[in-house]
Amino acid sequence: MRSGWDIEEEWVVWVPGAVVALNLACKTALAPGEIVVTPSPIYAPFDDASENMARGMVKNFLIDNNGRMELDFDATEELLCKDTKMLFFCNPHNPGGTVFNQKEITKLVEICEKHNVTICSDEIHCDLILQDDLEHFHLASLNEYAKQNSITILGPCKTFNLAGFPLAASIIPNKELREDFIRNTKGIVSHIDNLAFVASTAAYKYAGEWHKELIEYLKENKKILKEGLNKIDGLSFSGPEAGFLAWVDCRETGLDTPGDFFINHAGVGVYDGSWFGREGYIRLNFGCPRSVLEESIERIQKAFSQRN
Repeated sequence: MRSGWDIEEEWVVWVPGAVVALNLACKTALAPGEIVVTPSPIYAPFDDASENMARGMVKNFLIDNNGRMELDFDATEELLCKDTKMLFFCNPHNPGGTVFNQKEITKLVEICEKHNVTICSDEIHCDLILQDDLEHFHLASLNEYAKQNSITILGPCKTFNLAGFPLAASIIPNKELREDFIRNTKGIVSHIDNLAFVASTAAYKYAGEWHKELIEYLKENKKILKEGLNKIDGLSFSGPEAGFLAWVDCRETGLDTPGDFFINHAGVGVYDGSWFGREGYIRLNFGCPRSVLEESIERIQKAFSQRN
């Protein structure tokens, strides 16, 4: 909420949600036939955006380093060709929950600068850091290249549970890029409900203490979930560094579609990893009342105990 990045009001383009911004970024930064590099696994609307806008896309597969999803910089650079004009970045990462540090971001920007690639950085979960030794670093604040060649997506919906009031800020310091982005909204992007602005303003002005309590609550939920799931043979969960989404490694369970097992046998709603482009995982939302979380863990443990 107070990240230390000073922005100008004129840089901000309001849109009705982060997914809208992803699509507009593809339409703005890419001409027909040009390509965006998209991380994988990733929240599915990232993949959809290039298809929606009839643009090309190649996947940049992240490395699972003991539960932390990390960038493969060599593979990233190999994917950048003359037709690659944009790279999608998600920090904190969805579904993995990685908080990419300044060193990692610096290396990524250096690669993009070398190949003259624009970066669309979705940072919608940045106010939900769960580890005290970590902090969010805005990619666009790194240097002049990052500033002038980026579209940063921020918003209140994840932090304050305001998904019912779709609102996101597309922060674009480069005037020419910003004007193209705005032009591409004309006749396509719907207006933003005034209540979204009212609710968001109220949240940022008056919900500071609530936000602090939320972070502590999520930390405890994460701890409880980690303890509960790691008791089950075949499951591995180290927990996100930010956010309220658990990216659970189910590869050792032998389940072909673990999401189906969680839903149909445990009665717990999850997304299967295939929706994010990575089979053998599930994503579980632990941003819920503790009683609901504890019942979910009990159901999952019972379902796995009855498999054989």
